[in-house]
Amino acid sequence: MTDGEVFDVERNRRWLLLLAVAAVTLILGAASATGVMYYAGWRHTPEREFTVAVYMVPDASAEERTAVREALGGLPAVGGVRVEDEALHLTALGRDFDCSPIPVIRASAGVDRVRVTMRPLGRRVGAVLGC
Repeated sequence: MTDGEVFDVERNRRWLLLLAVAAVTLILGAASATGVMYYAGWRHTPEREFTVAVYMVPDASAEERTAVREALGGLPAVGGVRVEDEALHLTALGRDFDCSPIPVIRASAGVDRVRVTMRPLGRRVGAVLGC
């Protein structure tokens, strides 16, 4: 072997070693970052159950109740809209709740108040959402 060939072999070994070190570093970095995120509490967010209750004024007309029921029908509900204790209720599932339709429902004629609650799930607490 000549000096030029020895130099090329050594240079190729250095590049191969550098590439191997970079690959191992990349894998260890990704694994440690994933471990730190998991240990810090990052997890897949489970679906939560949200309940929307629309309380009508006592003298609300049938047309007003029907209009509110139709507005509630636009929300993603499980089991549809039901009447409980003179209030309209629906249950929705999801990782979060879109409050954008709630102000329109709240401003409807015959509506006294609207309450959106997130039910507890495991160790996660429930809450009343400020929609």
